[in-house]
Amino acid sequence: MLELKQVQEKLHFNKNKIIPALRNASETELADKIEQCGKYSQFATCTACGARYYVGTGGYCNSRFCGVCSKRRALAWLAKLMPLLQDLRERGYLIFFLNLTIKDQSSLHVGLDALNAAWRDMTNNDKFSRKRFKALSNGGVKSIEVKLGVGSGLWHPHIHAITIVKSDKPVYQFEEYKELWERATAGALHTSKKVGSVFIHGIRDKKSDKTDNEALMRGIVETFKYICKFDWLDLPKEAINELIEVVKGKRLISAWGELYGLSKKVDELLNESTEEQLKHFVCEVCGCTECEIDNLLTENQNSDIKRLPYQQD
Repeated sequence: MLELKQVQEKLHFNKNKIIPALRNASETELADKIEQCGKYSQFATCTACGARYYVGTGGYCNSRFCGVCSKRRALAWLAKLMPLLQDLRERGYLIFFLNLTIKDQSSLHVGLDALNAAWRDMTNNDKFSRKRFKALSNGGVKSIEVKLGVGSGLWHPHIHAITIVKSDKPVYQFEEYKELWERATAGALHTSKKVGSVFIHGIRDKKSDKTDNEALMRGIVETFKYICKFDWLDLPKEAINELIEVVKGKRLISAWGELYGLSKKVDELLNESTEEQLKHFVCEVCGCTECEIDNLLTENQNSDIKRLPYQQD
């Protein structure tokens, strides 16, 4: 998925930004793990003409705090979700971008647990809400973003989601989602006050009444932007420690309904081996199907080397 130049740029970002910030926060184990990420890449050299190709990079750390791995995962979601949503659109589904927030909290553990509890109640645990939610959505995919609130300075975990609903008529869902989410967040934080808010809009071309590909891509990027954002680099040491501790082992991306199982497909794409790509080796210069393989330091290679053509990548 990533070109060699992109991998090298992210490795440089790891080295100069992420790893120093982690070490400064005494997160030595995580810093060491990210420091080893993507050090070696595989290159194919045509045995006939000597043309060189970048096959791929290995040894990924798979940390959500790593510049390389976060970019890979975001691109994998885009690669899998974009054609799927295009197909659903052609089949009469309307596509929406949904943002759900909960009141900022001094404790990230409390805020994230309440956010997840509210989502579970709205979509599954509460029978009243579950029935109404299923009427609003035939499926979707959501990503949890964690940052500090601009005005409060407290933790502001929230949900970005793409939802689908099949309908041949205009659909307006704000009031329904507002009622369900306010009910769910109040229950999660054990209060009668309003502690949750909703933003929703159809992903469509503003000049027409259709969802064009550019608008669709923007919606996907917005949903998964947390994978690539590094606002946490500017947090105080104690906040970085809290963030890493609380999100460790947490599933921040999930799909439901007709999009259920998409996470598994994304993981399969991320785990594709370079051996699979080499089975299809054909030199673009001379057409030769034989090559020699080298595993070399990623950062020392010419970034202009072409990526090996592969129809499934």
